[in-house]
Amino acid sequence: MRVTNSMLSNTMLLNINRNMGGINRLYNQISTAKKIQVPSDDPITSARALKFRSNVSDNAQYQRNVSQGMAWMNVTEGAYNNVIDIIKSIKDRCLEAANGTLEAADRQAVAAQLAQLAKQLGTEMNVSYAGRYVFSGFRTNEPPMFDVQTDKSYRVTQDFGAYDIERTRFYQKLSADGVPETGRTDMIKLAYSLPSQAQNLILVDGAGNTITATPTSASAPDAYDSESLASGSANLITETGEIVLSSLDSPNITSLSVTYDKTGFMPGEPNPIVYFKCSELDSLGAVIKTYNMDGHDIMYEFSANTDLKINSLGYSTFTDKLYAELRNLGLLMENIPLSSQRQLQDKYRALGYAGAELEDAANRQMAEEKAVLSTVLHDRFNNMLSVCDSHLAIISREHTDLGARMNRLELVLTRLEQDESSYKELMSDNEDVDMMEAIMLKSSAEAAYQASLKAGANIVQMTLSNFI
Repeated sequence: MRVTNSMLSNTMLLNINRNMGGINRLYNQISTAKKIQVPSDDPITSARALKFRSNVSDNAQYQRNVSQGMAWMNVTEGAYNNVIDIIKSIKDRCLEAANGTLEAADRQAVAAQLAQLAKQLGTEMNVSYAGRYVFSGFRTNEPPMFDVQTDKSYRVTQDFGAYDIERTRFYQKLSADGVPETGRTDMIKLAYSLPSQAQNLILVDGAGNTITATPTSASAPDAYDSESLASGSANLITETGEIVLSSLDSPNITSLSVTYDKTGFMPGEPNPIVYFKCSELDSLGAVIKTYNMDGHDIMYEFSANTDLKINSLGYSTFTDKLYAELRNLGLLMENIPLSSQRQLQDKYRALGYAGAELEDAANRQMAEEKAVLSTVLHDRFNNMLSVCDSHLAIISREHTDLGARMNRLELVLTRLEQDESSYKELMSDNEDVDMMEAIMLKSSAEAAYQASLKAGANIVQMTLSNFI
């Protein structure tokens, strides 16, 4: 085959260009510390690099999710700890009150303490993380306890079990100087008072029987007397939201559903859309929207196919029943009617008593009132002790569940940190260049390039005279 000068020149230039390309490729590897610059350099390595980079990016997002989820649960845990401490304080106050005879000043002091502790429970329920209420389920913009007054109307449904029926004694005075009435009362407590708002009040027991509740004032005769009520009837105490059941019905009630309309809510009262199955009503009583708290678990994804609930719900922490118990006990303590010495003296003086006989009659009725009141308060505070114990058990169970989820989240974080290290190591092995090897190869490529230049110089110098 005939070899011409142009063929030699072209081959020389081609080899020099290849050598320069090799040097450029190695220079880029050394300067970037990466094996490939564009996918066409090594398609297989490029595809693997994309996969590893995706894994590292996903892992970083999962770790951010863990950080946010842990922060949310830390806020919740702090609220749980505070709620437990508050309920224990309530229990201590009730235990102190149940073990002795309270004077008027003592009753007012206990009532004031219970009121403040109840308010603090509401404050704990409204704790937020990054502007979102942690106990409101999906409705993170809605406070579990109202923080401002609202005139909205809701149709609320509350469900009660047999264990929610409080069987105790009532204390009622129909006149300022009258002898107090006492007797058995079986009652449940709604979350709200219903003054002049007994519309659409429906009570249905577990057997499907409807109980007719009559709106009644707390000062009406026999308002709290369960034994005076006929079967299938009840009294609604509108000032307190207490429903007094017939003693003929209450032993047979296994469950009770109460539906009622409520308009207007004060700060510190439970938000119906967070606590109950309810419907918002317009001014004409038509349903605007229905709410319930089923399936309000906020799930965060912490790895592939690994979701974990980060939230807890307010209605299972500071329950509407605990709120109602505290509110009604506080109202009872604040509004207990006891006759004064002057009222009793005026009463017996009008009946013809005088002198020592007048004093004895007044003192005797006052002692009787205090004795009856002491018995009633003892029962109420003992019942409150049981309520506190049951709610502490519920909250401890919820707190334990939260702790278990936090422990699992810590394990997930450990796994993610290990995966991050593994992914980055694999990504480095796949993409990063061996610097020493690249430098050595670059030196060899430069030597080959210099040799090709020298050889090319000899080829270029040849002319026709060299062949003559």
